[in-house]
Amino acid sequence: MSEIGLLRSIGPDEALTSGQVFDVIFEAGSVLSESDREAEVALEIAIRLLEARRNGQVPKDCIQAVEFLAEECGLYPYIEAETFGLLTQTVIEAHAVQLDEKLYLHSKQMQILLWLLDGDSVVLSAPTSFGKSLLVDAFLARKRPHTVVVILPTIALIDETRRRYGRNFGDFYKVITTVADSYNPEQPTIFVLTQERFLQRKDDLKIDLLFVDEFYKLDPSRGDTRYETLNLALYRALPVAKQSFMAGPHIRNIELGPKWSGNFRFVRTDYRTVTVNVVDRSESQELFATFLSDLNNVGDESSLVFTATPNTAQRLMDQLVDSGIAYESILGPQLAAWVERNYHPAWPVARGNQRGIAIHHGRLPRSLGQLFVHLFNTNEIKVLICTSTLIEGVNTSAANVFIYDKKINRADFDFFSFANIRGRVGRMMRHFIGNVFLYHQPPKEVETDVQVPILNDPGSSTDFLVMNVAPGELSTEGRQRQENLPLATGLSAHVLREHGALGVELLAALRDRIEQVLNGNPELLVWSGFPDRDQRKAIAELALMVAHKRNEPTGVHSPGMIGWAWSLLGSIRTLPKFLRFFAGKFFTDDRAAGVDAAFQFLQACEFSFPRTLAAVEAIVLDLQPDSEVAYGPYIVGLETWFRPPWMKELDEAGIPLPLAERLAPHLSTPSSRADALNQIARLDLRQLEGFDEVDYFIVSLALR
Repeated sequence: MSEIGLLRSIGPDEALTSGQVFDVIFEAGSVLSESDREAEVALEIAIRLLEARRNGQVPKDCIQAVEFLAEECGLYPYIEAETFGLLTQTVIEAHAVQLDEKLYLHSKQMQILLWLLDGDSVVLSAPTSFGKSLLVDAFLARKRPHTVVVILPTIALIDETRRRYGRNFGDFYKVITTVADSYNPEQPTIFVLTQERFLQRKDDLKIDLLFVDEFYKLDPSRGDTRYETLNLALYRALPVAKQSFMAGPHIRNIELGPKWSGNFRFVRTDYRTVTVNVVDRSESQELFATFLSDLNNVGDESSLVFTATPNTAQRLMDQLVDSGIAYESILGPQLAAWVERNYHPAWPVARGNQRGIAIHHGRLPRSLGQLFVHLFNTNEIKVLICTSTLIEGVNTSAANVFIYDKKINRADFDFFSFANIRGRVGRMMRHFIGNVFLYHQPPKEVETDVQVPILNDPGSSTDFLVMNVAPGELSTEGRQRQENLPLATGLSAHVLREHGALGVELLAALRDRIEQVLNGNPELLVWSGFPDRDQRKAIAELALMVAHKRNEPTGVHSPGMIGWAWSLLGSIRTLPKFLRFFAGKFFTDDRAAGVDAAFQFLQACEFSFPRTLAAVEAIVLDLQPDSEVAYGPYIVGLETWFRPPWMKELDEAGIPLPLAERLAPHLSTPSSRADALNQIARLDLRQLEGFDEVDYFIVSLALR
């Protein structure tokens, strides 16, 4: 057996001899002498020795040698500075950054930070555990740029990042996370936004640092339906940014086009701060039984379980509960009862919470998703069953990752997605070594390139992007496309620019249907403020038409049901009562399925329905420009579920809507999320009737 093979196979009750330790250190040193600190074998040996040291498997007289190897590999966060002489201690301290606590960068992080501090724009391809977020924080701590724009792929990441910036820089920066937040150009500001929110804001910005996370989502071939809006956000931000930093995992190259390629330093590194044991179970004929055995064998260690869809995540959780899987949890039983009271007694999520298990997917209320991730990170929840929304959109890690399914939604995941999922095992300063369990053959390893269509050749990109590029930046053919699209589709340039992300063919079909309604019953679409019953049904038909064409779930599927549910969402004053109405009325035979469908409906109210109604309004005004049409108040109502905006914004901040509804009588008409949080901070929940320990715990987390 090779020296590194010995380290990979060492059991938890075994100890290394001095000779074995020095043999593996010699192997690492021979690689390092021929390479730099990124040598994969040397890093793996150093990390496995550090894990063995932590577990007491390294002889005392060898510990200093392990420290020296870690220092040689640049793993400064892992080593004890006092082990070394003054010169090396000085080098280690040079890698320190003071945030809310003192942290140390590893050598590759420092190299990239120095380029950023020197004013370079950088595109970084690095493993998930590299510490890209810490790099941005270190840059902010040392440089203090005045205006920073951070574009993130998910709303869940926005709140996590807002909290981190608040802890580290709250005394210097204002952090803006929503479209409604006010902006003062004189005040140092960090914008933390999704690409959609960035495009909705109309601030006149001069950006000192632009950071785009998960930049691979710019590429159309990644299958992300939001790649067009991310391209457009980058197109609008780059020209006003002094410096840019884009980061993501496992990318061989990025094509930025002739205008921008020379402006960026592309850095591709495989520098890792954790290592992985891969356990291949793909030959097993009994998938669930094998998984159950593996899960039992890892005991109480934190475990992420990847599944394809929300439905498969829920089914797997039900199977685990039915199989008797349970973990000791102080908060779990209280949380389960709280979920049943505040949402619905038939919602299966509570069954898992009772046993120290949770799920995480896109239909889960954001505040609950944040709570489950926090409880998982603090080891209160031991198993988190998730979909790609957690893998790509939340910073968490685990000692074990179980790749139970081989699909993302309905498509087999490719090597890039597999590597991203695998990268969630282990995390710097938490798990030196993680285990990945595979229950299907892994995809063939391939290199991934990223194309950025709006920068490469915008004239040959999608119709939506073509319409949003300045004519002077298009080729002759591109300008012809831009000029011809309104004529060919019957849609105005304004509608194509603002609403083309729905798809130009679908927009054209929507226009045709709107024209039919206006010719027959114009009053159904010509209104302002809030619609009546017939008008609700008419716009529900159009919203369903678009949602079905785009395969977006809506919970229920007839215009009458949608219109009725909209009406009752506005008139039923608490979310638990609405969930009980929805599940009881539309899903009498399966209340659990009804609760899930209700959350699909609510998610559509927040995103897809308002987006379609905004397009309908614009097309109606194009067709009848003299009509009095204003859907704005109703669109805002749908987006906020007909609650005050601060309530929905509190959900992003970690306070669930049912709890916000119960807090509302104790508050004085908050003007914003910040005002609501300030008022809540002044309450003593333990002295108020109707609030329990879980309420207090959740509020305390949100106020951190």
